[in-house]
Amino acid sequence: MKLRTIALVLSVAFVSAAAHAQTGIYVLGIGQQFTQVGVDNPPTSKSSKNTDKVWLGGAAGGVYYDINRLPGIGKLKTGPIVFGVDGRGDVLRINIYGSQIDRVDGLFSIRVATKKPLPQKYMLNTTPYLQGGFGIGHTRNAFRTYYNNDWIYQFSVGLDRPLSHKYKHLDWRMLEVSGGSLQNYPTGYYPLDGGNGVGQSNYMLTFGTGIVFRSR
Repeated sequence: MKLRTIALVLSVAFVSAAAHAQTGIYVLGIGQQFTQVGVDNPPTSKSSKNTDKVWLGGAAGGVYYDINRLPGIGKLKTGPIVFGVDGRGDVLRINIYGSQIDRVDGLFSIRVATKKPLPQKYMLNTTPYLQGGFGIGHTRNAFRTYYNNDWIYQFSVGLDRPLSHKYKHLDWRMLEVSGGSLQNYPTGYYPLDGGNGVGQSNYMLTFGTGIVFRSR
């Protein structure tokens, strides 16, 4: 009997949350500065020794799910902001040094956004959002013949703007900026120790723009 009661309560909470939720599906074009520190390879910048900064291009796609009312807590609401989750995948590539760098990332993030577009002139009727999460980076670096799977951490901030009054469910993701790190990642430039070098680290700065389809 208790299990049935719990199941009923959870079902009601889920339906209540869904009734006040919004789903978005998006596709972005992205560019990423992939910084590798501690690589044994000629750097692209003469001012930075033993550091390789390359720009990868590609695309990202994902889904977000926002809830603007907390179920089961009376009349308590989330106010002018909404909370949600975001799941996405990134595909990036560059041909360099007579070889190729390929990256495929999968990320799950917690998301916070304003409930409605901000009408102020300097905000251009945009909906700002902030999110942060983690996932798996599936990467094949230059001169390697196989991929590495490593933890990835990333934080993003962006602006969505209604595309036009005619298309009410379409937004233009004007700009998204993300910063992250790929953990315990062997660059592959070292012939010994599986590509691991001393003091290696990897950082990412990603810029994106694209289209979002909203359910509401």
